[in-house]
Formats: sequence, structure tokens, C-alpha cells
Amino acid sequence: MSITKIYKIKVEWGDCDPYGIVFYPNFYKWMDSSQWNYFNKIKQPITRLEKIYGIVGLPLLHTEATYIAACYREDLLKVETTLVKITKSTLKLEHVIKRKDKTVCYGYETRIWAKNIGGRIVSEHIPREIRTVFNQYLSNETAK
Repeated sequence: MSITKIYKIKVEWGDCDPYGIVFYPNFYKWMDSSQWNYFNKIKQPITRLEKIYGIVGLPLLHTEATYIAACYREDLLKVETTLVKITKSTLKLEHVIKRKDKTVCYGYETRIWAKNIGGRIVSEHIPREIRTVFNQYLSNETAK
């Protein structure tokens, strides 16, 4: 059962450059916020996973984005987030950012299941019970 969760955004003055066009790092900020929202909506909030499993969040291993159209002040955007891949220690999320029904940007985040061991962030295997939960939400489509 692939589940896409939606995070809504209104582009504000501070999100834009002097010409009123969204400054590109904000797309990454919105993807990050949508990732937190995604795990909350599937009832696996990262703060809870930190407490139970002793992880240090889900740090980024890789991120990328493709920009298709400019966005401007007061645009209403939605970020559609889907879990597209799980490995022994990573999760890959796809984020599709739309204005109305037109895609303006899409991107991916690969995040690691990590612990702080001796002051170092170290990748760990995702516990079986969590993999089972995450697999319920895994997209049937292959990520790019």
C-alpha cells in the first residue's frame, strides 16, 4: 500500500529573492519539513523513534532536486512525499512539489538509520519491526 502524504506551503516574502522568486534552498527546507510531516502522518514520528531505538534522527546521506518552474511570493504549494526505497540502513523519500496540479520541482532524500557511537554518527540496520511498518508504505514505483 503506497502512501503519499501532503505538506502544504504558502510562499512567504522571506522565502524569495529580491525579484520575488523562491530562493532554491527553500525547496530543500520544504522537503525536510515534509519528511517530518510524513513520518508523523504514518504514526512513526522521528522523535518517538529516537526515544525507543536510540537513533539520532534520520540524517541525510544524499539529496537532489530538479527545478521545473519558478515559484513566487504567495504561491500555494503542496509537497507530495512518498517512501520509494528501503535498504538495510537507509530510506529514500521522493518529494514532488506542485503549484495547483503542475509539478514545479521534484527531489529525493536518502536518509540513514543512525546512532551516535563515541561521538560519531554511525549507520545501523533498521530494526525488523520498523522495516515491517515502513514496508507497508513503500511505493510500488521505482525511484529515479
